[in-house]
Amino acid sequence: MLTKDFLKQILAEEKKLVEIKEISMVKVPFYDELSVKNLWPKLQDAPDFMRHFPDKLPRGRLPDRTYFFNILNSCNSEYVEHLIQHANLQRNSIAGEDR
Repeated sequence: MLTKDFLKQILAEEKKLVEIKEISMVKVPFYDELSVKNLWPKLQDAPDFMRHFPDKLPRGRLPDRTYFFNILNSCNSEYVEHLIQHANLQRNSIAGEDR
């Protein structure tokens, strides 16, 4: 989301844009536990991750899912791998079937 306020922060070097060639793309399954809505509040305290997002989003809006996970994968690919593996294990295990 490129807004006027976010652009001001970029020009003031408080925030950072990433070139496409620097982003490591990832395809994340569409599971509820891997939704932006669930993960966004947990990542608000990660400064390396948050410097690629505006400080304020419009009320009720979340970042784009593809952009969110690609930036997260570029900042911490091991964490994204772990999230996907854990979600797959939970969905494919016998204990997960009981739920």
